[in-house]
Amino acid sequence: MKKLTAKFKKAQPPEEKSSRITNETVAEHREQILAGGRKFKYPVQYAKHKLVLNSLLIAFGAIVLLFVLCWYLLYFAQVNTKFMYRLTQLVPVPVANVDGEDVRYSEYLKKYRSDIFSLVQQEQINLKSADGKRQSEYYKRRELDAAIKEAYAAKLARELKITVSRAEVDEFITKTVNSKSISLEAYEKTVLRNFYDWSLDEYRGVVKARLITQKVSFAIDDAALARTKSLAAQAKGGADFAKLAAENSDDLATKGNGGDVGGLPLDNQDPNRLIVAAQKLEKGQVSDPIQGSDGYYVIKLIEKSDTAVHYAQIKVNLTEFDKRFEAVKNDKKIKEHIKVEQL
Repeated sequence: MKKLTAKFKKAQPPEEKSSRITNETVAEHREQILAGGRKFKYPVQYAKHKLVLNSLLIAFGAIVLLFVLCWYLLYFAQVNTKFMYRLTQLVPVPVANVDGEDVRYSEYLKKYRSDIFSLVQQEQINLKSADGKRQSEYYKRRELDAAIKEAYAAKLARELKITVSRAEVDEFITKTVNSKSISLEAYEKTVLRNFYDWSLDEYRGVVKARLITQKVSFAIDDAALARTKSLAAQAKGGADFAKLAAENSDDLATKGNGGDVGGLPLDNQDPNRLIVAAQKLEKGQVSDPIQGSDGYYVIKLIEKSDTAVHYAQIKVNLTEFDKRFEAVKNDKKIKEHIKVEQL
């Protein structure tokens, strides 16, 4: 009987604890709740540095992938879309290097894209055709060479402390616009946008690079100035001007007829300002050396009237800049970062 009673007591389920919260059990319940939350809090807390590290690795990987993609598009595929052009304006990546001076990719694309725009919009050339591909390669080579030359000129300008101001650039543009008898706004819209796909600011950059090259070319070419002074002295000393021009002038268009340019109206476009200089001379008088836009000149007035002038000229080309550039090229100091066939 005792064994049966003990067995019955053993089979009884244990008495459940009350789920009610009382003053005696509130601390116990609070600890149970906090313990349940700790298993969610502490694993995240301990792994926070791993989350930060993983985020940094993902961001770094994305940047590297973007860099590699842009490198491929620019230097291998040579994509020249407007987006890539704008990107190279924001990020000054080089397309070449000349004598230690980087050549900006954006400067090359600016002119090359302009050439392609003109081919497609103005000449209706299909760039996928054999002729289109040939012309595209021609302009690619030409504009890369031009960008390299301008970068070399900028390097020399910095060494010689030669600068071009915004006022000089605007003066050049104003003269160009006035010669076409239109407003600056109309020039930007009808000429720059329609023919070159340039904004006015982009054209200012083109003009500035051209003026810097021009200034440098004159500054370093002492030989051309000395030669011009010698020819002017000979002409003023009584030497036959026509003979001097035929033997010494670098202007192939006029040297065959003794430098005679014929009669020119006073309002004729004259970037070298020779008409203005001729107006100040007397008949038969020879000028001092005149610095034009592309070389030095000596002129002799043949006759003039209220509406025209007739003079002969001797032109002396600038050669020193090209000589120095060729020397840099021959010394293999030009490194191109894209593959462009030589012409």
